[in-house]
Amino acid sequence: MNRILLISEVSELLRVSESTVNRWLVESRKGEKTFPLPVSARGGKRWWTRDSIEAFIDSQAIAASPVPARKQRRNAKAFQERQNATDIALARYRGKGE
Repeated sequence: MNRILLISEVSELLRVSESTVNRWLVESRKGEKTFPLPVSARGGKRWWTRDSIEAFIDSQAIAASPVPARKQRRNAKAFQERQNATDIALARYRGKGE
């Protein structure tokens, strides 16, 4: 059976805030995103089918590395600088004992 989800359940399932879901809705209506549009119910509530949300989750490509390339470079540079400083300190320490 295809379960019906309210916005609070959708946001919990996607682990985002309700305002993020609302923003995605606006972007989807403009054609900028592929977030599934809700079906209006009585009382002005919006709901989605669980299948539509799961299809959205499946359609989202997860990059091999969740860290953006720019941040990777910065982290790699910082790591290399720390490694160099450690190597220099270790060389100094070893030089004093000899």
